[in-house]
Amino acid sequence: MVFHKIETVPISKVSVWDEVEARKLNLEGIKELADSIRQEGLQNPPVVQKTKDGKYKLIAGQRRLEALKRIGSKSIPVLVVKHPYDDDNAKAVSIVENLHRKQMKSNEMAEACDFLVKSMKSNKKAATALGISLQTLRSYSGFNSVPEKLQQLVPKTISRNEALRLYKIIPKVDDAVEIATRISKYSTAAKKRYLDALTLDPTSSHATIRRMANHFKDKQNVRIKLTKQQAKFFSKAATEVSREPNELATKIVSEWLSKKGYK
Repeated sequence: MVFHKIETVPISKVSVWDEVEARKLNLEGIKELADSIRQEGLQNPPVVQKTKDGKYKLIAGQRRLEALKRIGSKSIPVLVVKHPYDDDNAKAVSIVENLHRKQMKSNEMAEACDFLVKSMKSNKKAATALGISLQTLRSYSGFNSVPEKLQQLVPKTISRNEALRLYKIIPKVDDAVEIATRISKYSTAAKKRYLDALTLDPTSSHATIRRMANHFKDKQNVRIKLTKQQAKFFSKAATEVSREPNELATKIVSEWLSKKGYK
């Protein structure tokens, strides 16, 4: 980004992109930040861009803006963007800045991923901006489709990936929530085995799925050799169904063995 020199503007003329963004502000630590600014001054001016009506839209620094309001400041030093962004790109920069300043909840991260993909029109650019892999980005985007009732169980009851996988297997949310609660005390490995078994037969009883999952403890690790092109296509296929390649391979082999009568 290229900035003009620092300008001091009326704080009343600086606003965030919309009221929704303002309501989502994480207020934790704002008081401490306000005290620090009162004692030492503002060390890093927020980034803004000037609008046609002479006001300013905040791109980065929402917490600093809120802290200055709390101590009663009438003006604020800002860095004004020399070449303004369009609305979507400016919002994207603002979201990325906020994401890197606090620990986001899974559903907030999922919403941010979806917004950035739409704004930047590229999964790769959105993933790079967030500092995550393409596969992780797709996982978060998929999580955004999970019903809120199931999302609320993350991370205390099940993980984000487990919730996403469970919902794909059991789309009826109340049933999925019941299963999530049942397996909440299982180890990560045990949950994975349970979901592997559930994938093979989603209509079976809990007791049957547990027996199937226990059988997976004795599974053998088998190496499968693929050509470079085959491996590339297989990895792409796994990503399209939001699975790890080894999970998809397990599912394919398990289903084939089941059809052959080896259960």
